[in-house]
Formats: sequence, structure tokens, C-alpha cells
Amino acid sequence: MAVIVFVVALVYVAIAGALGLALALRRQDPPAFPSSGAWPDVDVVLPARNEAERLPAALAALAAQDYPGRFHVWVVDDRSEDATSEIARRAAAADARFRLVSVAAPSRRMAPKVHAVARGVAAGSAAWIATTDADCVHPPGWLRALIGAARPSDVLITGYVETARRGAGRGLLGHVEALDWVSLMLTNRALFTYGLSVASSANNQAYRRAAFERAGGFGVTGRAPSGDEDLLAQRLGALPGATVTFADAPQARVLTAATGSWAAFLQQRRRWVSRYHHPQHYRPGFLAGIVLLGLHSTTLTLATLSAPWWSAGQVWVLAAWASVLVVVVPGMHVGLARLGRRDLMGWPVLAWALLHPFFIAAVSVWSFVRPGSWRAGAGGYRRRWWRAWWWRTRRRRVWPGTR
Repeated sequence: MAVIVFVVALVYVAIAGALGLALALRRQDPPAFPSSGAWPDVDVVLPARNEAERLPAALAALAAQDYPGRFHVWVVDDRSEDATSEIARRAAAADARFRLVSVAAPSRRMAPKVHAVARGVAAGSAAWIATTDADCVHPPGWLRALIGAARPSDVLITGYVETARRGAGRGLLGHVEALDWVSLMLTNRALFTYGLSVASSANNQAYRRAAFERAGGFGVTGRAPSGDEDLLAQRLGALPGATVTFADAPQARVLTAATGSWAAFLQQRRRWVSRYHHPQHYRPGFLAGIVLLGLHSTTLTLATLSAPWWSAGQVWVLAAWASVLVVVVPGMHVGLARLGRRDLMGWPVLAWALLHPFFIAAVSVWSFVRPGSWRAGAGGYRRRWWRAWWWRTRRRRVWPGTR
């Protein structure tokens, strides 16, 4: 058992080291669009359900965008029971760039969130589609920086998502949550460096409409209760000749609302982990990395908790922790330096690195006990998909000549 913990930790460290190397050596590409001239039209799709409290700030930030080209903001009200629709309607009346799309009934073929985004995409016709969330606030140069990072072959652009600006007051939870977002963003940035389009952030991304249509839109993955942004990134990245870019400019960053409590933080992570209960849609290599992270965190947590009664394995447990910390802590500091977030360096990084395996293990196990989803039935969806797969497979075996 002790040797297994150490070996898993070494594999995890090797992958983390490769991602850190890509992060440190990545070259900055010049923007494809000039500071003056023709910029492509953009449709910004913002799905919202019961977001009356946060929506005004998001709309105000989008109204202040300094994007040189034309853009429209499509606020998709997904059957809200509060004043979300009225707020969006007032914004549309005051600014011709804002439009309201109302979803009256759920789709039988798409998860609610995906259906809302799809409705917003269908309502527009711009060359680029940008998506964000109602609980986000955007700097004035967000859209310019995001679209301006695109190269001619790029089909997808994504950027950093933060839960706290530099200098904002926060305790242990605030630091841990901020650093957890940083770790996700740095990992995705490094994967993009290798040309691997396996994940994205639905609250800060843009993709070409032509590529979206060529990939078949959301396709069958639109039924997945969560993780639609990752699945779409994989569909777009699989197109022939397609490339992806991570927008590094500070103006391309989006501020999202923090969870506010440890319970809410763990529930959010449980919901995120639950998306991987639908392995039929994910690339095997990406899924293997997720499984490795869960296995590493779970084995290290169990070994650490049992170490006081397991004297023979204590040395191996300490070696596993040392191998992880010696790569993760410096790697996070390199990433924070590149981001200009030195305020998160020092003890917050060490605290996050020590807590990370424990809460990953907790939410991984919790996700199996009580799967979470984004306002959709993950369990029922999974059963329907496997039932359909079983009947298709059985039909091919019993009646090979039928279609």
C-alpha cells in the first residue's frame, strides 16, 4: 500500500512537472487583430436563471465594454422565478446591444444550461460567440482582449477566471478558493500550450460560429448535465487544422462570485466532479488524468489519516508528500508570478497544497454518494444513455445487417 501511494504520487508529480514546464516556457503570441481596423462581430451569450441579485452588475460591466467592433449581448432567461427577466428587459430597452431570449419550457434533448446557451447562439449570427455567466464581472477591455488574442486558425479562446482581485480581503477559504481556480486555469493554459483542447471555462470563452456549426454544435454531449464547456472544447479541438489559444492579457480575466462558505465550496466541487460520471463523452487521455488526480488524492488522504497506526508506511507517506510539495508549491509560484498575483504567494500556496488532496478526495467520494448536477438529473441521464447504448449494441449483434 505504501509503495502504491508513493508511485501514484510520482506519476502525478511527473505530469504536474510537464504542465509546469509548458507554463514556464510558453511564448506570447501577438494579437491577430490590429488596434484599429475591422474587428469581427461578436454575440455574447449570458444564460441566467434566478439571477436577479447578480445580473445587474454583469450587465453594467458588459455595457461598458470598449470592443471596437459590433457586439450584442443575448441574455437568456431560463424560466426564472424572480426578476431576472424584467432586469434583462429593461437593459434591452435602454441599450440596443442587449437582447432578451426567454426559455418557456425545458428541452428533452439538452440539459437546461446547454439548452439556454444553444438558444442564445441560435438567436444571433455573429462570426464569434462569447459565453459568460450572470455572476461574473468583466473589465472594460474583456471582449477586446479575448477576441484580440485569436489567431487565424484558432477556433476557441479562453481566459482566466478569478474569485478575488488583487488586494481583496479574504481568509483561509478565500485564499484556498482563489488558488484552486488558479490551479485549474494554469493547468488548462499548459494543456493549450501542448495543443490539447480538453477543457474550457463557460464563463470566459469565445469560439467561431463556423467551427461550432462544423462540429455539429453541442451534439449528443448537449444532454450531459454538466461539463458542456469541456465537451465543446474537445469537439472544437478535434476539427482538422483547428488550434486553440489561452488569452493571457489581464483585461481578458473575469471575476466570478466566490462561494462564501466551506459547505458551498465543497458542494460546487462535488458538482464539478460529478460531470466525470459520464465517461462516454470524454477523451480517454483527459479522463485518465482526472482519474489519476482522484486516485492520487484519495490514496494520499487515506495513507495520511492511517499513518499514526501504520509505522511501516510513514516514511513512504512523507516521501509522497515531499515529492508533491517540491513540484506543486514552486510551480504555483511560477504561475502566480506570470499572473501578477504575488499577493497569493507564500503561506496561502502551502496551505492550499496541503488541503488540496483532502478536499479532492472528499468531493470525489461524495460525488458517488450523492451526484451533483447543474439543474439536471445526472442519474436519470446516465441510465438513459447506457440503456440506449446497450440496445444499439445488442441490435448490431443480433441483427448485423439492420440499420
